[in-house]
Amino acid sequence: MRRYIQILIFLFLVSSPTKLLSQISVTNYSIFIFGLNTNQEKRISGDLKVFTYLYGSELQTELGLFYNFKPKDYHRFSIGLGVNLYPFAGFDHIYALTIPIQLEVFPLQEFKRLSLVYELSPALYVESNIGIRNLFGIRYTFGRRSKEEKTE
Repeated sequence: MRRYIQILIFLFLVSSPTKLLSQISVTNYSIFIFGLNTNQEKRISGDLKVFTYLYGSELQTELGLFYNFKPKDYHRFSIGLGVNLYPFAGFDHIYALTIPIQLEVFPLQEFKRLSLVYELSPALYVESNIGIRNLFGIRYTFGRRSKEEKTE
């Protein structure tokens, strides 16, 4: 079990090319899912979701790698690839492969650290068919201020 946690942490750290700690985002989704994101001002960013409504060996996590399109004044699009798995389960750890598509909206132009997130994720489940998951959330970004906030 410990080995799988180490692998997840390693993959998450490697997914952000440089300056990982310069800007970290935390997302709280509507159905008890907690997300941790790396710097989304870069073209490539990482994402780790923990599905907190499940416990013990049922604890589900998702590790994703995103391509971030150039942000506009009020929104940003991202598309990625993700692996949804049970890190504390027996032998069959992978639950699904996902293709998350995110829309991040900045409702407060003078405070872009706070944003609303909508994610639509087609998923290929290992033991069944294809499904679609959607998530709504609120994201707060820590770290340095963005270029837009510095100029104002």
